[in-house]
Amino acid sequence: MGSITLLWPICLLLLALPFIIRYLPGKRKKDEFIFITSLPYSLEREPQNKVRLMFGLCYAAWFFLVIALCRPVYLDEVIVVKQPHRDIMLAVDLSDSMDIKDMYDINNAPQSRLDVVKEQLAVFVKNRLEKDPNDRLGLIVFADQADVLSPLTFDKQLLLSLVDELDLNLAGQYTNISDAIKVALERFEEAQTNQKILILLSDGKNTTEGPSPIEMANIAKENNMKIYTIGFGGRTAVSVNTNSLDDTSAELDEETLKQIATITGANYYRVSDGSSLKNRYQEINYKEPQEESAISYQPEIELYHWFLLISVILSVVAAIAIRRING
Repeated sequence: MGSITLLWPICLLLLALPFIIRYLPGKRKKDEFIFITSLPYSLEREPQNKVRLMFGLCYAAWFFLVIALCRPVYLDEVIVVKQPHRDIMLAVDLSDSMDIKDMYDINNAPQSRLDVVKEQLAVFVKNRLEKDPNDRLGLIVFADQADVLSPLTFDKQLLLSLVDELDLNLAGQYTNISDAIKVALERFEEAQTNQKILILLSDGKNTTEGPSPIEMANIAKENNMKIYTIGFGGRTAVSVNTNSLDDTSAELDEETLKQIATITGANYYRVSDGSSLKNRYQEINYKEPQEESAISYQPEIELYHWFLLISVILSVVAAIAIRRING
């Protein structure tokens, strides 16, 4: 069943205003006595009846005007809509090693790791915008410490602009995988979501003090958070000094990334180029089923205009009555 409610009930205090004005003491006048031999009985009561009629009409108009000011609305039945979506946090390593140019574009020109990550993150976000607009995405960057560029949000245009602005100067030179997991846990708790999915991309190993990534992975498991890990970086690149092939992924700690994924019930992926990175992001997304979240809203129907119309009609009737009585 629906119900009627007033948005501004404090306006009801105005209902007493006409009575206050009506019974305010007036200016005292000197008593005068008029002696009339006789008057019809009907004239004795007529003035008082007219006063009551006028006051009744004016007060009724005022009453409905005050009700209109209170903005009455009709609250219809609550409508619950189940909205399938995924909640995914993206964590990106911005340590100095992400500047290594061991990636290549379609023209075989060298690219930095960060440039490729930015390209593929943008593709991932655009796909969610077009195919799964109900998905919520968040963005974390980490190096010396982890920072949240965006909490979980439906605003994917904002995310695209943030991805485009990713820069190695944002976070530092080290790699703090543990802090990235910790910050993701905190953001999921703030969002009060049941589905906790973190996609963590790193090209190195944890090089900061504090809890180890394995310890944080166990905490994540206790909080039902899955961590998909991506070990990123080309396997070799041409050295500028010796013109020989160097192993550019020597610092990648694949074993730790594998353990993080295994502990939390997810998967580890080794990625060495932009195409495979794109595929891994898409694969991880569709590995996770969409969660059914109930979104409820209650339709509101404005009623004030009906009360305002009644007030106007009563005001017109009162004006006509006063005119007819006073001549």
